[in-house]
Amino acid sequence: MKKLSDLAKHIEALPGISRDQMEAFADLGKLCPSGKDLGNGLEIGRFRYDAVISIERCPATLATLLLSVLLIWLDVNDPDRDFLGLGDPDIDVTLEDEQTVSVQISVEFDESLAIVQDPDGPITWDGKKWRVDEVPVDVAQTLDKLEDR
Repeated sequence: MKKLSDLAKHIEALPGISRDQMEAFADLGKLCPSGKDLGNGLEIGRFRYDAVISIERCPATLATLLLSVLLIWLDVNDPDRDFLGLGDPDIDVTLEDEQTVSVQISVEFDESLAIVQDPDGPITWDGKKWRVDEVPVDVAQTLDKLEDR
């Protein structure tokens, strides 16, 4: 739920929004086993969920800024949304009084659940010890041979 956590921190950094006004949670989560060998670790599955962020007592003047920041954050931090078939965010805005609104944002996320070998890891599987972590990617520094076809 890294994306949910990162998005909530980003929204909380906006002027006029504090942590005590906000609630963030994952809803309707679904685990999908994948079992992909990624070379330096394994993707054991994917977690697809609705990230729900509710903001109370949000200054009404910030509502448009909030929605714009959400779209920009998604563009920068979740570029595979179309490839993964994720829908557009759902937004509900309720007028609380003349100066404040409550905003509920629901965004579908899909995140990899990956493990890497670690002799001190808390997971025992297939006779080895593992920890939950992002799998490092090896990047080629040189190319030895390229043939034309």
